[in-house]
Amino acid sequence: MQKLSTQYAETIIKNRIKVLFAALLLVAVSIMAISSNPLRHNNSNEMWFLPGDPNLVAFEKLQDLFGSSEYLIVGISAREKDQDIFEAETLIMIDEISTMLEDHEIVEQVRSVSKYQRTYDKNGMVATDDLIEDFEDLSSNPDLILNAREIMKGEELALDSIITSDLKDTRILARTEYRANDNSHKIQVVNDLRDFIKEKRYAEKGYNLRLGGVPYIGERFETISNTEFGWMIPTQAVIMFCILGLIFRSLAGMIVPWIVIATSAITFTGLQAGLGLPITVVNQSLTPITMLIGMATAVHVLSEFYGLRTSGLNAKESSIRLIENLLKPVFFTCLTTSIGFSALYVTRLVPVKEFAIIAAFIPIIVFLYSMTALPAALSFFSKLPKRTENTFKGGWLTHFTNSLPDFNYKYRKIISSLGLVLLFLSIYGVSQINVDTNIFKYFRSDLKVTKDLVYFDDRYKGAANVEYLVTSKEQFSEEGLVKEPEFLKDVGELEEFLEQKVDIGKGLTVPDFLKQIRQAFTGDDPKYYILPDSKEMTAQLLLLYENSGPDEDLSDLKDFDEKNLRMTFPITNMDASQFNVFVKNLNAEIADKFKTLSVMATGPMVMFQAQNEYTDKGITSSFTVSLILISITFFILFRSVKFGAIAVIPSVIPILLAGGIATLMGKDLNLGSLIVGAMTMGIAVDDSIHMVSRYRLARLEGSNVHQAMQRAMNESGRAIITTSIILVIGFSVFLMASLVPTIDIGRFAAIIFLLALFGVLFFIPSLLYIIDGKDEKIGAKT
Repeated sequence: MQKLSTQYAETIIKNRIKVLFAALLLVAVSIMAISSNPLRHNNSNEMWFLPGDPNLVAFEKLQDLFGSSEYLIVGISAREKDQDIFEAETLIMIDEISTMLEDHEIVEQVRSVSKYQRTYDKNGMVATDDLIEDFEDLSSNPDLILNAREIMKGEELALDSIITSDLKDTRILARTEYRANDNSHKIQVVNDLRDFIKEKRYAEKGYNLRLGGVPYIGERFETISNTEFGWMIPTQAVIMFCILGLIFRSLAGMIVPWIVIATSAITFTGLQAGLGLPITVVNQSLTPITMLIGMATAVHVLSEFYGLRTSGLNAKESSIRLIENLLKPVFFTCLTTSIGFSALYVTRLVPVKEFAIIAAFIPIIVFLYSMTALPAALSFFSKLPKRTENTFKGGWLTHFTNSLPDFNYKYRKIISSLGLVLLFLSIYGVSQINVDTNIFKYFRSDLKVTKDLVYFDDRYKGAANVEYLVTSKEQFSEEGLVKEPEFLKDVGELEEFLEQKVDIGKGLTVPDFLKQIRQAFTGDDPKYYILPDSKEMTAQLLLLYENSGPDEDLSDLKDFDEKNLRMTFPITNMDASQFNVFVKNLNAEIADKFKTLSVMATGPMVMFQAQNEYTDKGITSSFTVSLILISITFFILFRSVKFGAIAVIPSVIPILLAGGIATLMGKDLNLGSLIVGAMTMGIAVDDSIHMVSRYRLARLEGSNVHQAMQRAMNESGRAIITTSIILVIGFSVFLMASLVPTIDIGRFAAIIFLLALFGVLFFIPSLLYIIDGKDEKIGAKT
């Protein structure tokens, strides 16, 4: 292997100009790929699921039969000075917002107090009229408001649906257009609404408008993440730039890593464009990941290069030697990192699978540039800055790494014992880990979006809906199910059953409309707010309703053939684990109580919670696969079970321990944790590879344990400490984010890399002194 490394190194440096040209050519090809296939964004609901997934099948059936199930919601509360929302200024505002949304190209339907139509008895005829017909007369005619208030108190269809029973809160429901694999239209309508509200200066009039619904949550998530990555990445770059300057004391040492990062980023983006993979909320983290992997690898290369230059070798000799020394460890560090990302492919979430594909290539790309173009470029750096030379010969980092072997030998038993205690604690912590999330936990509690979601939960039992597709298991006539009395009776009982649940709000269904029409047909007698008794009565009521000229045609509640009904219910936001148990138990009860009905739950809320269920399973399976494959890689690398175990265990403890710490802090793991686990599993082992590889090399060359440890610390310790500082501080920037998954990435990654650093600097050396040096008499000054 060493002979092969030498031949490879000499070939690279001998053809260094050709190598640099080839690297530039690869970058140019990548840029062309990006230009010819621009990356598109996709943060839609359905993008998460594989074709044929039961959740996706149900969702697509809902879209096919009834259209969109996504609503943009505007919540309006009565001002403190007002009795309720039935004030002229408030009603006019509701009408203005409703009209703006109704006229928007993205909106298909609007339900609100200003658009509400009541069906009632008008001189012996069934009539459907607007609750308020002329908003311009409201200010001058208070009786119109008084009349509307009294009417609304008896409107069962509206109460606790678009308006609360005390009439102090109301909401506007705007159904937005459904576009497969697209999120841009949601962002457009939310931004247009926000601009309209700002233009009308409603806040200055004392109104605190709340927004909710799937479009709003999607817009907030994408907008906030894009904005924050826009400043977090440059901030990371500045911090890393400063650290590089302090460590290397040279302009080249500050710039070279960024060249590696830039070329790697362009190359993986070109690959992503060539594969036609979109930008998603998951793979937005690829850029900072590239920064960190590229930085870590480049720092090891630069540290090796400057160390060799300080020892007296010229630039070309140092470049050849660094390839000889680093080819094997860098290859395996990049390989293990790639394996860590590849393990994510076992999940059932499509964006995570796509992330796994692209992310797995990033370490390979970094390895390619770091072991070809970077040494080739460094071979031209004939001048060694005096400050850099002094730093490597006698800087604080050099003194610190030189002192570690003696310290570790002296306290080897204590350090090893502490490490083993942490191992057992981490194993226990894993058993306590909880994988869970909900919409609230995606945003910091102090953000407006979180407060808005809490508002809708309190007033309407949720800002997101569960949709039920309902049909009959029995035969029905050609006239359709809607006219079957027994079917309607069962559906009505199902609605009552669901609305009795504490966490489910008031639904909107065809039986609700039929009850209202029958009441109007019988002189507005409340006794007849009941379902029709026969097919003939149902047909007559629907005909009367249709002839009364309503805006609502019920097409979003019953399909064209009238064989399927849609039932929409708001549901209180809850953790995914609670939601899954709740829906599972609910479905079991429905199947038991309503044996004649075929009921299927779907909608954005069900889709979202299914994502978390897959994330839960993905964290366990991907970590297991990653651990097994990386362990096998270690055993192959070191050709020893003993050294493989010594290297891999300290790399695993920080990950398990971080999960346990999260549990003690009351934090649930989520999609961000899944990415962190895969990323840190690969990156955290890198330092172990460098440390144990140098140690093994020294031992094979005849050094005793202490001498080998001194060499490993002197040659690899500086780079390990530097990369760890960069990783910890770099990820700590994420703690200033507004999105909880991003914060979790920063928190867990910083903890894991810090613990991994202590493991490599203290725990691994102590284990090696005890296990590998048990037959040697090691003096502290050997």
